[in-house]
Amino acid sequence: MRSPRIFCSEISSPMYQCTNIKQIHHLAKVLRLGPTDPVELFDGHGSIAKGTIESIAKISLNIKVEDILLIENPYKKYYQAVIPYLKKENFMFMATKLVETGVNSIAVYRPHQLDQSLAKKDLSKLHSRLEESIIHACEQSECNFMPKIQYFDSLEDCMLSMKTNSSLESVFVLDTIADKLIIDQKDLAAANVTFVTGPESGFSDNERKAMKNLNLKKFKTGHYILRAETAPVVALSKLHSLFGEC
Repeated sequence: MRSPRIFCSEISSPMYQCTNIKQIHHLAKVLRLGPTDPVELFDGHGSIAKGTIESIAKISLNIKVEDILLIENPYKKYYQAVIPYLKKENFMFMATKLVETGVNSIAVYRPHQLDQSLAKKDLSKLHSRLEESIIHACEQSECNFMPKIQYFDSLEDCMLSMKTNSSLESVFVLDTIADKLIIDQKDLAAANVTFVTGPESGFSDNERKAMKNLNLKKFKTGHYILRAETAPVVALSKLHSLFGEC
């Protein structure tokens, strides 16, 4: 039986004190762990460590840290998913499945055709829930590499940021109206691969125009139209297969 995993941003110290109430409750009340029980710590950057619970209380949990190891990422390429805000449950599902599939970076943008249930809401309130879901996904899936997360007010702002900071040669769009399948993506030499997906209602005309002006290549994930929350997950899985990283 594997030891429960705990995210810890810094595991170089011989002792780690957890003050996350939700995490303490899960370990103490759900898993019924106590002093001397083993746990595993990870920092989200590839380092993991064995740990032993020293003491546990309602508001704090002390863990002795030992045997720190640096783990190599099993995927050689760097994958970035550019995804839209979706309805909360679909949004969390999409992000956690991307983590489990091995994404390195997630850029979230507000689409022009945002679902009406979100139109008047403060989307920044989803951020903390998203980050908690990603940590939980890493704990459950044994992923030791926490993806970087960025937020943008529009797809155009996201594209401008990428154009300013990096090359757009390995950026492509997954679009239901594309005439080529993702398997036709031949840019195998690129170390960094970025793919863009749209919301439930699809890309707006202005978003498509902005991406066309950047000469981004367009592909579709398969012969059928996928839900907005499953399209990026299927795409990432196909990219791993295409690049021989299964």
